[in-house]
Amino acid sequence: MSVTTFSNTTSESKEENNDLIKQDNLCQQFRKINLTLNSQISILLLNLISENQLKKNYKILLKKQKNCCFNLNKKANISIGDFIYRILYYSKIEDSTLISALIYLDRYCKKQKFILTENNIHRLFFTCILVAIKFLEDKYFTNNFYSKICGVNIKILNKMEYEFVCGINFDLYIDRDFYYKYENLLLNTKI
Repeated sequence: MSVTTFSNTTSESKEENNDLIKQDNLCQQFRKINLTLNSQISILLLNLISENQLKKNYKILLKKQKNCCFNLNKKANISIGDFIYRILYYSKIEDSTLISALIYLDRYCKKQKFILTENNIHRLFFTCILVAIKFLEDKYFTNNFYSKICGVNIKILNKMEYEFVCGINFDLYIDRDFYYKYENLLLNTKI
């Protein structure tokens, strides 16, 4: 009887191992998709920053947003690509949340006539991701956890979140067709 139990356990263990291998393969595929999306978004954001610097009224617009909570006195020590990867690694968010954050970023910049720079992109995009996580994900962490990922004080993070949602007039809903157009444009564009 113990031999039968042992063989059943062994076959169950093999099935569990196979399931784990399949799950690991899915995780690797997910990571590849996520890394591709990360690269696409990073390049897009850097291109937007470069384009903004060429605008005629660039310096005037920068003066208007000088005291904004998203601005740093100097460029961040981490690239935007590495920063997004850090967020993805610790928060385990869905691709749809990341794309929604990009849509929120676009909304904020249009409504506030906000200019993206190397000094504000990290904080502003992180805030977009945070709001998207809270609006779209079933499970999320506390702001204390996210403040550690972002590297800012919890009070500053709370202020950034408040300023952002007020800045887009709490307009968090994204139409399905609009989302898919945005996603296809992002994923199918060779940057």
